[in-house]
Amino acid sequence: MIVVTGRAIQVHAASVAGWAVAGLGFSLPISTSFDGVLLVVTVVAWIVSGRFAEIPAIVRRDRYVLLLPGLFLLLAIGMTHGLASFGERAKYLWKYDDFLLPLVFVPLFADPAVRERGLWAFGLSMGLTLLISLGLAAGWIPESSWLHGNPANATVFRLSLTHNVLMALAALLFAALAVRQTVPWRRYGLGVLALCAVIDVFMFVWGRTGQVILSALILLWCERRFGARGLLVGGTAVILLVAGSYALSPVFQHRVQKAVLELDRTQVEQVAPESSSVGVRMEWYKNTLQLIAAHPIVGVGTGSFPRAYAEIVADPAAVKPAHPHNQYLLTAAELGVAGAGLILGLFGLLWRKCRQASDSLYAELGQGVVIAMAIGCVFNSLLVDHTEGLFFVWVMCIVLAGSRASTQAEAC
Repeated sequence: MIVVTGRAIQVHAASVAGWAVAGLGFSLPISTSFDGVLLVVTVVAWIVSGRFAEIPAIVRRDRYVLLLPGLFLLLAIGMTHGLASFGERAKYLWKYDDFLLPLVFVPLFADPAVRERGLWAFGLSMGLTLLISLGLAAGWIPESSWLHGNPANATVFRLSLTHNVLMALAALLFAALAVRQTVPWRRYGLGVLALCAVIDVFMFVWGRTGQVILSALILLWCERRFGARGLLVGGTAVILLVAGSYALSPVFQHRVQKAVLELDRTQVEQVAPESSSVGVRMEWYKNTLQLIAAHPIVGVGTGSFPRAYAEIVADPAAVKPAHPHNQYLLTAAELGVAGAGLILGLFGLLWRKCRQASDSLYAELGQGVVIAMAIGCVFNSLLVDHTEGLFFVWVMCIVLAGSRASTQAEAC
């Protein structure tokens, strides 16, 4: 007779939760629906496992775990006032629900095997994405309804912004792994993957935000390898990469020329057309600054930005966004001027945490993700975007859980 004890159920549930949270590394670049399933499995299994009892000890050991939940609390307080109905505000607040996940993820990622599985899952997912993207750009893979892109914009499972942001971080991961490998074929293989990821971001996909992020990540990688002189090496590499991409890639050349043209047109347009990505952003930024100036102390309230923006923009031809495609301006509009400082402070504290950690793979990837989000939030409201926001939280939980670990024992 088989006797199932409560302890056995908890152990099994903890294993399921560990596999599910690691599986997010594979699903995030591919499927939002699969992300949702894995999140539900992770949270339910975590509750059944009883791992929530570890939270007080984890918080006492490292209070950085409370940074993201703390920001969620402040946004929840900001929801208590605003123009939108309470239901609309509550629904909008839930776009930030990923900030609560460190309380779930960090205990699970305390297991080194779970951290390693997670990074392997992300690497495999991005490797698959990269192969399909290159095949699509080369014309070897035909256009399909399950692909977002085409040979002129070789995105795969996500739109160009998300594709390039994740591919830039995958390039950093592949390069960071390559220099840690002692087996030659693995080192060279990972190096080739990193190089192909760089080429994909700059030459085959439209996402300009990802290109800016990748340039910064190249500087980071070189600085970590060679110190201060690495900034000169990295800067030279970025200049050569941009020049080469402009000369060789019609995709890159078209996007640069389009951005310059749209920027020039903003000088004479009162209302930018929706097709002008640069023009509408400049318009949104200008109007959002006016909104912040009108509510500098407590803002318009979390979730009330769309209504508040629509009220100050009377022109019916103007595009009225759900957010201004700038996280700093969005949070300043929601919580007051101090809101932008909160976001900058969050990134600064997490950067310091990663910088103070040992020279580990986790610390390097954490620095890369902080840089990616800090830059990306200038051009987009990334913290309210599902994939980028959840990926940011997921990686930072790996970093926080692995900050005390030995690099040599845990490098994938």
